[in-house]
Amino acid sequence: MFRRSKDKGDSRNQYIQRPKIDTIVVIGNGFDRWQGLDTDYGKFREYYLAHRDEILKKLHLRKHRFTDWDGQEIECSDVEVIYGDPFEPGELEEEFWNTFEASLDQVDTEHLNAFFGKDRAGLKKLFRCIKNAGRILQEAFCSWIATVNIEEGDAGYEFGDNCVFINFNYTDTLLKKFSIKPEYEYHIHGEAADKESIIFGHSSHPQEPQYELAKLGGRFSGLYYVDRMLYETDKHCQDNIQLLCMFLSMHAVMCEEIKDIYVLGHSMGPVDIEYFDFLVRSTKMQENDEDADRNEMMEFDPVEDMFSRLKYVVETVGYQRDDVKQEYTDAMIRKMVEEQDARNKMFQKEFLKHFSGVSEEELLREAEKIKPRTADARWHISYFSEKDKAWIECVMKELGCKNYELLHGIDQCLAGFRK
Repeated sequence: MFRRSKDKGDSRNQYIQRPKIDTIVVIGNGFDRWQGLDTDYGKFREYYLAHRDEILKKLHLRKHRFTDWDGQEIECSDVEVIYGDPFEPGELEEEFWNTFEASLDQVDTEHLNAFFGKDRAGLKKLFRCIKNAGRILQEAFCSWIATVNIEEGDAGYEFGDNCVFINFNYTDTLLKKFSIKPEYEYHIHGEAADKESIIFGHSSHPQEPQYELAKLGGRFSGLYYVDRMLYETDKHCQDNIQLLCMFLSMHAVMCEEIKDIYVLGHSMGPVDIEYFDFLVRSTKMQENDEDADRNEMMEFDPVEDMFSRLKYVVETVGYQRDDVKQEYTDAMIRKMVEEQDARNKMFQKEFLKHFSGVSEEELLREAEKIKPRTADARWHISYFSEKDKAWIECVMKELGCKNYELLHGIDQCLAGFRK
């Protein structure tokens, strides 16, 4: 459960004898690029194309062979079939790679169903192709990350013991160039040294696949396979936030005590927006929400809810429609909340095991020391271009955060940390 935490210390001592952490530093891909590393998705595209045959051989997979309208034979992998046009196979467009994670939910279900058909043999091929595409991309991405070489050195900045780091990168740049304490760095999406820990994907389909579709057979079975693929390629941000909360608690990081949040080289794009929403809400003063929903929990017919969820999947996954009936969306949201609550309880149960040596009285004494906020945490966010700046301003406004400053470049953002 804590595979991405390097900390080997005693949970009890960390909690009771905790250092004062008042600063969170968020590290994005721009941070590594600032340090001269080629970690943009364009480089991943180059790696994938150069090593595709090698990866297929390693996974014991064969290429698909097609004949185009001119009679020319075309070869491609399952990735190009699933994420491209199976009727006109070829290399994926650069836009797919430039927005790689977000692109993983851009699948033309109608085309795939029409191409593979609805008989048992066709559905079997579709399932196998979807599975193989995931395996290929996972192997390619993890292998590419492992090729990023970081030379040790002194970057010229120094962070104090009051900082904790949330690293969205997979690299150990902070350790090799900034000499931070490894136990205060959390790789929220895994790290290159642990291939099994690496997480990448979109964040638009966290709901579990609707197995009832598979039972209906035919095109609905094909739709189920795509629905399941979208679930499996989702980052599951809320699960990752639960793990982040556990890491912070293990290091006695109190949100009420966070005064500053530095965002270095992160685009704050849609695929990661849930993380920033969590950080904003966790480091703001408590507000009395008089408009909060006070309605009692309504009872819903489980069969009707199931049919509404099926219609939601058919409309959104099958036909890529945005104008889905609100009742279908509401039914899916209820199910998502139920699924997430169940997983949260599992996380909390696991987390409590790490505090088995701490008495309830000790925890209460620590809790009493925490003073309520008198001001929101101050955000310091680096931006690369005017376009980035405009986007971040929109994001912060949407998240309801007013206490922030935007600084052009990471150097300017970290001026106070120079040696």
